[in-house]
Amino acid sequence: MSIHFAHPILRRFQWVALIVAACVIVAMGWQGIRVQEALLSSNDAVQEHLETITLIQEFRSTLLDLETGERGYVVTGQPSYLLPYQQARAQLADKREQLGQTPAFTSADNGQSIEDFDALVARRVEIAEANIAVRESDGLEAAALRLLVAGGKQTMDQLRNHLGMWERMERGHLNAQTQEATRQARTSRWIWGAGAAFVTLLLIITSVSIISQWHHRQRTMSMQQTFISTVSHELRTPLTVILGTLNMLHNGIGGALDKDLVRLIAVANDNGKRLKLLIDDILDIEKLESGQLAFKWQSVPLKSLVEEAVDINQPYAESFAISLVLAPQPSTPPGVNDALGETLENSDCVEVDPERFAQVMANLISNACKHSPQGAQVVVGMRRIDNRWLEVSVTDNGNGIPWSFQPRVFERFAQADGSDKRRTGGTGLGLAITKALVEEMGGTIGFHSVPHEGSCFWVRLPKDKKHE
Repeated sequence: MSIHFAHPILRRFQWVALIVAACVIVAMGWQGIRVQEALLSSNDAVQEHLETITLIQEFRSTLLDLETGERGYVVTGQPSYLLPYQQARAQLADKREQLGQTPAFTSADNGQSIEDFDALVARRVEIAEANIAVRESDGLEAAALRLLVAGGKQTMDQLRNHLGMWERMERGHLNAQTQEATRQARTSRWIWGAGAAFVTLLLIITSVSIISQWHHRQRTMSMQQTFISTVSHELRTPLTVILGTLNMLHNGIGGALDKDLVRLIAVANDNGKRLKLLIDDILDIEKLESGQLAFKWQSVPLKSLVEEAVDINQPYAESFAISLVLAPQPSTPPGVNDALGETLENSDCVEVDPERFAQVMANLISNACKHSPQGAQVVVGMRRIDNRWLEVSVTDNGNGIPWSFQPRVFERFAQADGSDKRRTGGTGLGLAITKALVEEMGGTIGFHSVPHEGSCFWVRLPKDKKHE
């Protein structure tokens, strides 16, 4: 499969992988909530069963206290045995009410069993009361005889059986709830582990895919840069020869030429120069991006650099019927909220490459001239902002820059009018190169433009402190 078709497929796979990973994470969260709710429910059920078991054991203990007090009094006749009996007798109603509020005693399935149980409790209390009354009225022998035949032991055994059955049932439910909670916790761990492993795998695959695409893009960009640089170098030499030949023909070295031929040679020469400028711009921006463009650093008064730039670019401005002037006084560029600033002195120096600074000024001035109507004025200003920064500005009264294009002003090959009917021509690389050069020299560049009202580009450079 070719790279051209593979990239869309990879991008679709990355999106699908991210969506699947997000869905898995959501599902894991939902499962986690379910497990948490189930564990909380199991915990409540476990607590409920434990409380029921405790109440059953307490009720059994109360019955034993009642039986012990009864028998102790019948056998010994000591009133002290009546105290635990009376306490147990008083607690039976409360204990029975507490048991009646548990799910085991409110279940419809246990209705008959509970009725039998209540009847047995009442029967056991009745027997105990009768035994104690006989002991008090008829003495030990009669009470002992009644103790043997009244059926108290059989009733107590039946009560123990009922309580034992319910306790075993509750313990069975408790064990089932504990096992269910353990199973859910184990299942949750497996689901979370598998989900985390799956999401991690998807993220690793997606990351590898993205890194692979990034490397491929880097290789492609490197190949493009190498191709452009090689082609540009290979074109420069024959183009220089062609331009030299056309210039010689235009100057009449090959003999007198008729007007039509002279016009054709001039057209060919102009287009050759435009092609050479394009090649030079491409080479410059490639060198800037790769860090191979050499700079010859010098500390130079900014005022002299600006004045020289205005003088050098006067012929170019005149070819567009533009008046290129140097502002006599410092002024704040439009759209800039700084203070007015101070006039530049010869001691206000900047550390730059004079040739590259001249290139920056030529780009800004040529842009201003190309986008200004004939007879208009382009003003070059300069000022000292403060003790650290010096500024140069180029202002025109042209059509300005459309709002929609302003964010892309400094992009490579960016032009507000991309049609073939542009009046001004150009490669769309000038401002990109200008920005790169200014930043390489430690400065900043910006602009303010209102459509149909003109534009102002400004460059700020750090002041060289060595000349203070």
